[in-house]
Amino acid sequence: MFPTENLDSVLDTSTKEAEVNIGINFLYDFDKGDFVVKDGKLIKVEGKDAIKIWIEKQIRTEKFKYEIYKQDDRESEYGIGIKQLLGRKLPQYYVESEIKRQITESLLEHPSIVAIENFKVTMERTTARINFRVVLDGEESFSQEVKV
Repeated sequence: MFPTENLDSVLDTSTKEAEVNIGINFLYDFDKGDFVVKDGKLIKVEGKDAIKIWIEKQIRTEKFKYEIYKQDDRESEYGIGIKQLLGRKLPQYYVESEIKRQITESLLEHPSIVAIENFKVTMERTTARINFRVVLDGEESFSQEVKV
């Protein structure tokens, strides 16, 4: 009368289907502003290195500025909007809090990122040095610094 299927195998199958492919990205030198090329070819990066590049691009890309990233739903636009906060006469605690909020919300959209911790913003006139720890699913984590 009751189903006889083994629930452990059903749960195991659904977990495997939920695994997210991080994908492939190309190595980018943010200091030079160009892709890294070896033997005339772009260098592919995967896993954690791809996530690090995605994070840096996400933070350095000003939200709503570039047509290529336009979405019908303005909330899902690529990038963040913190450059408008830098160099203005706003309370430091407000600027740092808003930077933290925008970056955290944006980075948590990545399917492999589960938390952003140890967030620190150091203001340098019209730029900011942002340090934080990224926690990935599977409890792996790494530190990242981005200057905007």
